[in-house]
Amino acid sequence: MFDPAVAWLASPAVKKVRGLLWVLVAWTAVVWVGRTRNLIADDQLTSSGRIWRILLAVVFLGFALLSVSALGGRWRSIGSTRLVAVFCIWTITFWAVRGTGILFADHGAAFKAVHSVLALVSIAVAAPLYKLDQELGHAVNADNGRTVDDR
Repeated sequence: MFDPAVAWLASPAVKKVRGLLWVLVAWTAVVWVGRTRNLIADDQLTSSGRIWRILLAVVFLGFALLSVSALGGRWRSIGSTRLVAVFCIWTITFWAVRGTGILFADHGAAFKAVHSVLALVSIAVAAPLYKLDQELGHAVNADNGRTVDDR
């Protein structure tokens, strides 16, 4: 018996989105678990400084965990949840702002280099994922006869 939901999940467009989403989830976990570990070990931070930085890591890791739920098939359509789009936009915006701030701040060259790589890799994964997810969302909406605003 033909199951359209299974066929949709096996489509090349969905596979691309899912593949890149796995990369973004894994990259986010590596970056922000490492950041949290560094924050906990940093004796020079005040409690309030540590708390807001950990909250930022929790936001990124929360997006990653929600994305794993979507990847596990909890939601029928990745493109229709807007989760991927919000995760990508958040990642791109954070790293564009923070990366620029780090480059112009009074940090050493090594610190700037490491954070530039973190920013560039994050943006390099999130930007094409956002584009693919939007294309997938448009295709799903066209198949269903809905406009993009109806998602």
